[in-house]
Amino acid sequence: PYSWMGELVAHGAEDREAMEGPIKMVDDLIKTVKAVDIPKAGEAKASKPKPESTDLCWIPDVPPGHTPYSWMGEEEEEEAPAPQKKKEGKKQQPPKEKKQKQPKQKKGGKGAKPAKPAASDVPLFARVDLRVGLVERVFEHPNPEVKKLWCEEINVGEDKPRQIASGLRAFYTKEQFQGKKIIVVCNLKTSKLVGFPSHGMVLCASNADHTKVELVEPPADSVPGTRISLENLDVSKFTPDAKINPTKKKNNPWLDWAPKLKTNESKVVTFDGVSLRTPEGDLVVPTLANCIVK
Repeated sequence: PYSWMGELVAHGAEDREAMEGPIKMVDDLIKTVKAVDIPKAGEAKASKPKPESTDLCWIPDVPPGHTPYSWMGEEEEEEAPAPQKKKEGKKQQPPKEKKQKQPKQKKGGKGAKPAKPAASDVPLFARVDLRVGLVERVFEHPNPEVKKLWCEEINVGEDKPRQIASGLRAFYTKEQFQGKKIIVVCNLKTSKLVGFPSHGMVLCASNADHTKVELVEPPADSVPGTRISLENLDVSKFTPDAKINPTKKKNNPWLDWAPKLKTNESKVVTFDGVSLRTPEGDLVVPTLANCIVK
């Protein structure tokens, strides 16, 4: 372009004005060519970096005439699963009628055992189990330091003799005590006397200052295990309490029972003024009249 323009200059100024248009066009063309990035021989054209994809999903090729969204929508409509049928709910059943409980009928008829009377229906005296006992053996307490107690084995009509400890060593020798028929309280709670388990209590009379103590004695021909009744009350018709705790404060028959037991002027043991007896006769003490019994 420049060599050709040089020739134009040589022809004179008159032709310049006529050539201003073509010259401007050539300049614009040169600028356009320079703006184009033409790689030199041997150089590879630098490829533009691909924008990083922010979508991790695979996008298939879009067929002609579709945008990615319109084409994907058609595919979804074609592949959409058929609507599932709604499960039919279970048929509601009518509520079950509640069975009314019928009151249990008490067993009766032949062979039915009569109901035991309640403790409140048993006379106070009959709630304590008094029996005739036979002292079969008397021995010292296992602890040699214990000097006031005798330990006994007493037959009260059971499978084996009961072991009972009594504070009678100061009043009876072993020979006087052993072989004697006495009265035993059999349903007292077991207690330990200096470590020795005592399963009952021997009934005795005592003067006021406790300087004299005597065993309560049944008639000589009384049978061991016989329950003690009153002159006006046969206790064989009643069941005594299973166990009585003398130290219990509430609902304890012993607290009402024990103070009523005394000897009369004839030295007969009485309960609230009524004499105690076996089928063979009254219970007595040798010498203590009008004294407490416990």
